[in-house]
Parts: sequence; C-alpha cells; structure tokens
Amino acid sequence: MKNSLNRRKKRIMLFVFFTVTALICLFIILKIYMANELKRQDYKRIASTQYDTVFLSMYPIDTYQEEDYSHFRAMTLFKAAYCIPSLSTLTDYMRQIADSGNLVTTAYLGIRPELTDPIKLEELLAAYPGITWEIVLSYPSADYWQSLSQKDYEQTLTSFQNFLAAVPDIPEANFYFFGTQEWLIANPANYLDHMSVTEDTATILMTNSDIAHSFLVTAENAAAYAETLETLTDTLRTAPRTYPDLSDRCIVFFGDSVIGNYTDNTSIPGVVAALTGAEIYNCGYGGGTASQSPDNLISLPGITDAFFRKDPSAFPEDSQPYIGISSYLKSASSDKQICFVINYGLNDYFSEYPIASEDPYDIATYSGAVRTAVSLIRENVPDAQIILCTPNFSAAFENGTEPHGTDGSVLEDYANAILSLSQELQTDVLDNYHDLGITAENHNQYLADRIHPNYACRFLIGSNLCHMIH
Repeated sequence: MKNSLNRRKKRIMLFVFFTVTALICLFIILKIYMANELKRQDYKRIASTQYDTVFLSMYPIDTYQEEDYSHFRAMTLFKAAYCIPSLSTLTDYMRQIADSGNLVTTAYLGIRPELTDPIKLEELLAAYPGITWEIVLSYPSADYWQSLSQKDYEQTLTSFQNFLAAVPDIPEANFYFFGTQEWLIANPANYLDHMSVTEDTATILMTNSDIAHSFLVTAENAAAYAETLETLTDTLRTAPRTYPDLSDRCIVFFGDSVIGNYTDNTSIPGVVAALTGAEIYNCGYGGGTASQSPDNLISLPGITDAFFRKDPSAFPEDSQPYIGISSYLKSASSDKQICFVINYGLNDYFSEYPIASEDPYDIATYSGAVRTAVSLIRENVPDAQIILCTPNFSAAFENGTEPHGTDGSVLEDYANAILSLSQELQTDVLDNYHDLGITAENHNQYLADRIHPNYACRFLIGSNLCHMIH
C-alpha cells in the first residue's frame, strides 16, 4: 500500500514537472514569435512609409508618441515597435532603413549601456555620416537599482560609468542622460515598469533631449554624471528615503503658477500623491495672487470661497481652479481627513500688492488675503490641517531685492509675512524661501526660468511636504 502511494506521488510530481516545463517552453516560444512578429511589422513599415527621423531603442518606447516629434520638432518619425536586444539587431535595422529610400536626417537611439559596447556603437554611427545622432541612455527606476543583487549592481553601475566616460570621445553624436535625476527615477508615478515611463514622462524626456537643454553629456560633465549616478543609486539601495502612507488623506492645493502650471506627476501635488498615496486636488492658478483686486478676481479669497460654496462657475472651464474644484466635488472621499496647502507670494510681489494694511482682513493685501482664506477654511472644516508655504527665491527683479509696492517690500518680506502668519494663526509652515538653499549664485540648479521651480526643485518641495502632512 505504501509503495503504491509513493508511485502515485512520483507520477503526480513527474506530471507537474513536465506540465510546468511545457508551459515555460510554450511561453518562451510565444515570446520569441511575438518579438519576431514585431520585428517583421517594423521592417514592413520601414520599407513602406515615409519618414525623415527614426527612433530605435533597447528599452521600451511604446509611450513615446510619433506625433510629439511632429509637433515639437517638425519631424516625420518612424518609431520601432520592437525592443531591440543587441547592437547587432540595431545594425540590421539601420541597414533596412538605409535601403528604404528615405532620406533620414536624424536618428534617436535608446541605448542600454549594459548591453552595448561604446566602441562598436561608434563604428555603427560612423557608417552613416549624414545622420544627426540623438542618443538617450536608459534611465532605470529606483526600484530597478534596488532590486539588483550586489554583484549585478556593481556590474551595471560600471557599465554605465564606462559608457559615460567614453561618450565625449564619440564624435557626431549627442548623448542625453536622465538617470541621475532623482525627480525622475525616484517618483514611482513616472514609470510603468523598471524601464518604461508613462506617456507624460516620455513627453518630458523627449522635449529635453536636445542640445538646448541641460541633460546633454559633455566632456565637462561626464565624470560628474558618473559620480552622481553612483552616489544616488548607492543611497537608494542602502539608505532609501521613506515617506508616510497618506492614503487616508485628501490634500487640496491653492497657489499661483508654482502649483497651477504643473499638473502631471512632476508637479508638487503629483509628487505628494506619488510618494504617499494621498488623494490630491490642484486648485492653483498660473498668474494668480493671494491678494484680490477688481481686475484680479481669480485670487486666493475668490478660489477658497468658490471651493466652499461648491460652485466654480465664476472661473473659465479650462482653468485649473475650475478643474480642481469640480474634480473635488465629483470625486473627493468624504471619509478622508483633509489638508489645505496654500502657496502664494511671487505674483503678489511682482504685481506690487502691499503686504498689509490697517485692516487685518483686507483682501487687497497679501497678509489679509491669506488670513481671510485660513479663516474661511476653519469655519468650514475646523479640524483641517493647513500648511502655509512661503514663496520660493526668485532671481527676477534683482534676485527679489528690488523694492515693490507702496510699502517698498522685497520678496523676502512676503516670505517673512507667511512665517509671521503661521505663528499668529497656528498653522504649519513650509519655508521654501529660506530652507531650499536657493541663492543668486546657484538658482540655475533649482529654477527653470529664474522664477519657477524646475523638475528637481518641485520634487524637493513635494517630498518636503510629504513629511509635514499628518
């Protein structure tokens, strides 16, 4: 009886083993077939369509849109559907393109350094001297770097560093590297998987992949890129940043263009949502001020009033206050604790609105408008958390030191007014003016246009906010 049971158990185990093996083989065969089918479709399009630009990549580029190259670059693009596994396959693609009859003037290549020898890549580029080469090195997510074994991490890091060292010696090609950007790789909302970015993120990378932008690898910065990559990835592996779980929080943002002009994953609200799971609503307005005047009704008091009246109809339907309030009314979870973030000051300073008057609730002044908004929030949601944000440093108007307004205020005065209000009104405060480290000497590292926070700075502000919300 016992021997019979053992034989039956062995037969079952053998059946399971062969079944699993067969399924694995079938999966591999199917994967190879699908890959070959994608390659066949690509070769057919290469031969049958017209284009002047190509995009071939060793990492997935499904979310890059051919229409973007037409819109932003006036290019007619062929984008390969097949994720190219090797330099030899890339060479085969270029032969097909050369034989197509199309006059290709620009070629974008997505290159994975761990799969490519820079010397052999240089040989391939040299075979097509009439083409401008725009090469985007891969940008694995933080999760990817964290998932590697120590041995694989060291090998992959070395391949990137060796490739970066070789880039300055490869002529007639522009190389771009986003892999050292924490705002990109450490924001999980930017990625579909370790190597694939979302469509919005792909558009950002596409529009920054030209020599007019700051991600170009040069002889002067290649070593710095390699060093920064090692520092960042080692930190991600050994001392990763942690963020609170705020999935039970609803966060409403009121602000000027620092909030309202950015609505994707790289926005300040988007960063908070991505890092904490919070439910966010962006009611910011580009060009808006806290202060209200007869010719500027889309201000902080007007937006907070519309929010609590549950009526955004006074605003244009394509404006962010209308979109944010409407979205809140439609989707907000009633069982979540609410937090309000208020970020104004730059335009109040630029527009020369006074900081205060004799009436503490004078909405024509900066402090009066903020005080009025806080009071309105507390009347409607007494237990809401309120975070006031000082305006960030600006390099405009003599680095914010040129006196504006009837009281001759400088930008720092508006920041200090928020610090004073936070004490008076017993709110939390995020001091973006003094604590971000932006100065007249280094503002290019933080500001996109001398005024607005760039991708890295928005990530910094957003990540700082995450730790203030409770």
